[in-house]
Amino acid sequence: MALLPDLALAATYAAFVFLVALGFLVVFVESIRPSRVVAALAVDVGLAAALAWAGEAGLGLLALAGGGAGVASRA
Repeated sequence: MALLPDLALAATYAAFVFLVALGFLVVFVESIRPSRVVAALAVDVGLAAALAWAGEAGLGLLALAGGGAGVASRA
């Protein structure tokens, strides 16, 4: 049984995670090396794929939101 069975609710949680993580990165972390951002994004995509394969697509969205926030803070 999935922890977040409703994908619409999971997308809302992912938006919240994205905004909180982006706010944290913008306010507290001014310089992160691009290689670390790419590595974190690769880990997040792998984690999201593993969670989706295990039937936890909602938690995979949360992992992608965290990685997306790291990329957005570099832009």
